[in-house]
Amino acid sequence: MLKSYPSKVAEIQGPYGPLQVLENTIQKVWALQHLQPGEWKTRTGERLSIKSPGRWNRSAGPDFKEAVMELDGRTIVGDVEIHLYREDWWRHGHAVDPAYNEVALHVVLFAGGLDQPVLTQRGSLPQEWEIGPWIREDVEAISGGSPGLFGELVPELIEWMESDTGSRICERLLVGADRRWQDKVSMARCLHDDHGWTGALHRLTLYYLGHPSNRRAFFLMAETIPLPGWSAKGIVDEVRNRWGPSIRWGCGRPANRPLRRLKEYAALVAASPGWTEELKQVPAGLLAKLVRELHHGFLPLDSGGFRRSVQLATWENWLSTRVLNHHFNPNLIRRLWVDVYLPLLAATGKLDNEGAMMLWFHSHAAAFPESYRNLLRAAFLREDQCLTLCNGWIQGILWLEDQMRIERVRSAIGWNSDRSAGSDA
Repeated sequence: MLKSYPSKVAEIQGPYGPLQVLENTIQKVWALQHLQPGEWKTRTGERLSIKSPGRWNRSAGPDFKEAVMELDGRTIVGDVEIHLYREDWWRHGHAVDPAYNEVALHVVLFAGGLDQPVLTQRGSLPQEWEIGPWIREDVEAISGGSPGLFGELVPELIEWMESDTGSRICERLLVGADRRWQDKVSMARCLHDDHGWTGALHRLTLYYLGHPSNRRAFFLMAETIPLPGWSAKGIVDEVRNRWGPSIRWGCGRPANRPLRRLKEYAALVAASPGWTEELKQVPAGLLAKLVRELHHGFLPLDSGGFRRSVQLATWENWLSTRVLNHHFNPNLIRRLWVDVYLPLLAATGKLDNEGAMMLWFHSHAAAFPESYRNLLRAAFLREDQCLTLCNGWIQGILWLEDQMRIERVRSAIGWNSDRSAGSDA
């Protein structure tokens, strides 16, 4: 088994609240070397190039053994230890453990930390490198908040969904959807506990408005400028000047460009300064329909029937008009609804958890790769299961895809597993 330390898990702010980031996740990125190209430099300024990530160590000692790298053109063979923070080197006792004497590179996700040298037990000084800025996707994406670990479908998932029975596929996707829902609610609850209702909504909404490559900057904006400040004249120019170098302004389709989203958010706050309070006021008539549907029972796979019974279109219209005042495009509103607002409403008890999850599951699927849709359609039609494509099925496939990708990485680095396709990882 992999080594286990309390600080192998860190909480950072993500679009649903604090994200649990596992060192194992960063180790997967290192094992696959799924990193952006560029001029990598160590903490001391030496040019770094990785020729081989090394063998993933499954027992005590450094995370990767016998990695091959170049430092300023010199070929170095040594071990690699991966941490979330620099201080984890001392927290884990590596400075006095001779098993870490061959560590040549200390890789950390986050910069900063204790300003003292990282020394081995015999007194050698490993190079240090911050991996965070070079990961191809942001931390939230590789922690389960975006489609897949790296965006593309793994072949194992395609093979399984093309060969297994429709009922078996539905069963596994329902499990996966439930896992993702519980994670989102838990994260939303953490953020609410730290910042309250308005503070939580301000942070997670603005963070989510950032393209994956801009979310760190967008969240920093939310942390630095409280909600009322976004109604000030010239606020967009102010944040553009302040955070301009850290934002990729050309990312995404024109409707999703960061400047446009910043302007839309500022316009929302200026026009509806109480929009966060408005989200609390779910219309009584809609709540009654939801409660009645849950009380009478429902077919969990009948999205069309559920949408009609609870008047989902009216829910969406309320969110678009009363809460967000038409300031975002329909697809973005849909993503905010299923990924941010419903989990927060459930986490704070403003919606019953079961009812909120049903709304979340049966809501219309937002923009996802067509490959996901095609796989689902083929699986549903194979046994005449004419199920409606909805958010829940997409969420289930995201969870299942991530589990299979973990198994793929384990297999690639020699971690044998007897788990079958589609089972929990």
